[in-house]
Amino acid sequence: MKRVFLFTLLSVVFALLLTGCGGNNNITAGAGNATIQTGDAVNDQIAKFELTISSITLTGVSPTATTGNLLSHPAEVEFTHQAGTLEPLTLANVPQGTYNGATLTVSNPEIVVVNGTTPVRVPATLGNGTITVSFSNIVVGSSPIFINFDLDLANSVTLNGTPITSATVNPKFNVTSSTTPPAGRENEDEDDENGELEDVHGTVKSISAPNFTITTRSTDITFATDANTRFKDGITQLSDLKVGEMVEVDGITKGDGTKLATKVELEGDENGEEAEGLISALDNPLSKITIVHQLDAHDNPNVTMDISVNASTVYSVRADKLNLSSTPAFDATHIGKGQRIEADASSNATPLVANKIKLREQALIGTVAAAPAPGSSGFTLTLSPTSAFATLSGQTSIPVTITSGTNLKVTPTAGATVRVRGLVFVNAGAYSAIAVRVDDNH
Repeated sequence: MKRVFLFTLLSVVFALLLTGCGGNNNITAGAGNATIQTGDAVNDQIAKFELTISSITLTGVSPTATTGNLLSHPAEVEFTHQAGTLEPLTLANVPQGTYNGATLTVSNPEIVVVNGTTPVRVPATLGNGTITVSFSNIVVGSSPIFINFDLDLANSVTLNGTPITSATVNPKFNVTSSTTPPAGRENEDEDDENGELEDVHGTVKSISAPNFTITTRSTDITFATDANTRFKDGITQLSDLKVGEMVEVDGITKGDGTKLATKVELEGDENGEEAEGLISALDNPLSKITIVHQLDAHDNPNVTMDISVNASTVYSVRADKLNLSSTPAFDATHIGKGQRIEADASSNATPLVANKIKLREQALIGTVAAAPAPGSSGFTLTLSPTSAFATLSGQTSIPVTITSGTNLKVTPTAGATVRVRGLVFVNAGAYSAIAVRVDDNH
């Protein structure tokens, strides 16, 4: 009897100690598995908007306590490329309970606009480094949850002057949550709001078959692999991968919260470089591309980056979601200003010498034109002439194609303002877009 009592007492004490430790470290027994994500609503004049987020806490509804900082370290987040999609910021163990607010600590806003035809970084003044957000109750339980911080860039930045000479920044976030689809339907029903991961870039940190871990710009993510995982660009199986190599991963979130890689693409070794941005200049015949720098693997501080291309450079289009029978041309003769691209190089020397140029999704906002009449197959989007895309490309309207893979969050009607995220193509100077998603820019 005494032994049973002693064992029970020790068990209770141990459980209390675990609970106490969990309170200090945002981890409790059975804590929910939360993916904290960021996204963006378009301000079409801004080509790059970066913000350092050093802290996120969730405000508990009594008796739930407010969490500590969910970030393991400060993260630099470039929001413009995220318009119309969401990307993982961090994976966090959040204590079970109910939350109705968040506090973020931010700093170092960086804004690039296009004045005339010239990309310019303008001085940005941050109104307040501490942001408080209220939202409807979010309940964290034992199941995986996604907490999405969508920056309202259109209402977060005031641009001053014509041409633009400075900016005032007061970040505003809309916060929502979602959960994974029922087990077995992750591939069919997931999108970026509830578990799908697309184009996650990182450096391989460790490999322990069938899993591997990558380090992104903001966090570490462990992916499992299975017989259906596709390996590309020089690798055919997990054992071909090496620590230090740069990869791009697509994946889904399983019902238990683990991440499963559906595609792993090798981008380069540890000495390589990967850079993304909007094309601001190119020569003819094509040998050099200049981009408005948004992202890269080595935190390049420059407003623009020069990329050299040659006969060995491979051009590719990621159109996985669109189920296209054929893809419009994208190559050295079908490329233009304003398109968003990624360049992969085996060295980070300047200028980059690109082994691969990839066409990337981008977001455009505008008004649905009345003529030609919008229909189930597409519409024409009228753009603001002061938008970064229009300024770079010279286009103030663009035909948009809707396909079977397009996610229509709203139905395009004449006169409506919509945001289109998709792929932009150029053929003999004529621009067109294929929509991956159409929504109302929220």
